[in-house]
Amino acid sequence: MISEPDQVIRLISSLLALLLFVISFLAYLRDRRKKMFFVSAAFFFYAVMGFLNASDLFLPGAGDYLELWGSFLNFIVLLLFSLALLTKEQIEDGI
Repeated sequence: MISEPDQVIRLISSLLALLLFVISFLAYLRDRRKKMFFVSAAFFFYAVMGFLNASDLFLPGAGDYLELWGSFLNFIVLLLFSLALLTKEQIEDGI
Protein backbone atom coordinates (compact mmCIF):
# COMPACT_ATOMS: atom_id res chain seq x y z
CA MET A 1 0.00 0.00 0.00
CA ILE A 2 1.23 3.47 -0.84
CA SER A 3 1.74 5.71 2.15
CA GLU A 4 -0.28 8.86 2.60
CA PRO A 5 2.77 11.21 2.47
CA ASP A 6 3.63 9.71 -0.93
CA GLN A 7 0.16 10.57 -2.20
CA VAL A 8 0.45 14.11 -0.83
CA ILE A 9 3.76 14.52 -2.71
CA ARG A 10 2.06 13.23 -5.88
CA LEU A 11 -0.72 15.77 -5.39
CA ILE A 12 1.80 18.60 -4.94
CA SER A 13 3.71 17.53 -8.06
CA SER A 14 0.41 17.50 -9.95
CA LEU A 15 -0.24 21.06 -8.86
CA LEU A 16 3.25 22.02 -10.03
CA ALA A 17 2.57 20.34 -13.39
CA LEU A 18 -0.68 22.31 -13.63
CA LEU A 19 1.23 25.54 -12.98
CA LEU A 20 3.79 24.58 -15.65
CA PHE A 21 0.91 23.85 -18.03
CA VAL A 22 -0.50 27.36 -17.51
CA ILE A 23 2.92 28.98 -18.03
CA SER A 24 3.75 26.96 -21.13
CA PHE A 25 0.26 27.45 -22.60
CA LEU A 26 0.57 31.22 -22.16
CA ALA A 27 3.94 31.01 -23.93
CA TYR A 28 2.24 29.05 -26.72
CA LEU A 29 -0.47 31.70 -27.05
CA ARG A 30 2.21 34.38 -27.34
CA ASP A 31 4.42 32.65 -29.93
CA ARG A 32 2.09 30.07 -31.55
CA ARG A 33 4.89 27.49 -31.78
CA LYS A 34 3.83 23.87 -32.16
CA LYS A 35 6.58 22.72 -29.83
CA MET A 36 5.16 24.79 -26.98
CA PHE A 37 1.71 23.40 -27.66
CA PHE A 38 3.00 19.83 -27.33
CA VAL A 39 4.91 20.71 -24.16
CA SER A 40 1.89 22.41 -22.59
CA ALA A 41 -0.35 19.46 -23.50
CA ALA A 42 2.19 17.07 -21.96
CA PHE A 43 2.20 19.08 -18.71
CA PHE A 44 -1.60 19.07 -18.70
CA PHE A 45 -1.82 15.31 -19.10
CA TYR A 46 0.95 14.85 -16.54
CA ALA A 47 -1.12 16.88 -14.07
CA VAL A 48 -4.20 14.76 -14.83
CA MET A 49 -2.14 11.60 -14.41
CA GLY A 50 -0.83 12.84 -11.07
CA PHE A 51 -4.33 13.70 -9.85
CA LEU A 52 -5.48 10.21 -10.84
CA ASN A 53 -2.55 8.64 -9.00
CA ALA A 54 -3.22 10.75 -5.91
CA SER A 55 -6.96 10.10 -6.05
CA ASP A 56 -6.46 6.85 -4.13
CA LEU A 57 -6.44 9.16 -1.14
CA PHE A 58 -9.99 10.30 -2.00
CA LEU A 59 -11.37 7.31 -3.96
CA PRO A 60 -9.83 4.18 -2.40
CA GLY A 61 -12.06 1.71 -4.29
CA ALA A 62 -11.13 2.71 -7.86
CA GLY A 63 -7.65 1.02 -7.87
CA ASP A 64 -7.14 -0.96 -11.11
CA TYR A 65 -9.28 1.31 -13.27
CA LEU A 66 -7.28 4.39 -12.29
CA GLU A 67 -4.00 2.51 -12.71
CA LEU A 68 -4.92 1.64 -16.30
CA TRP A 69 -5.74 5.28 -17.12
CA GLY A 70 -2.54 6.41 -15.37
CA SER A 71 -0.47 4.11 -17.57
CA PHE A 72 -2.26 5.35 -20.70
CA LEU A 73 -1.68 8.99 -19.72
CA ASN A 74 1.98 8.22 -19.02
CA PHE A 75 2.29 7.01 -22.61
CA ILE A 76 0.52 10.16 -23.89
CA VAL A 77 2.87 12.41 -21.90
CA LEU A 78 5.96 10.68 -23.30
CA LEU A 79 4.53 10.82 -26.81
CA LEU A 80 3.83 14.56 -26.54
CA PHE A 81 7.32 15.33 -25.21
CA SER A 82 8.77 13.25 -28.07
CA LEU A 83 6.70 15.19 -30.60
CA ALA A 84 7.91 18.45 -29.06
CA LEU A 85 11.51 17.34 -29.49
CA LEU A 86 11.05 16.03 -33.04
CA THR A 87 8.90 18.85 -34.44
CA LYS A 88 10.72 21.19 -36.78
CA GLU A 89 9.67 24.81 -36.74
CA GLN A 90 9.97 27.07 -39.74
CA ILE A 91 12.09 30.09 -38.98
CA GLU A 92 10.40 33.30 -39.97
CA ASP A 93 12.46 36.38 -40.75
CA GLY A 94 11.14 39.33 -38.83
CA ILE A 95 13.26 41.75 -40.85
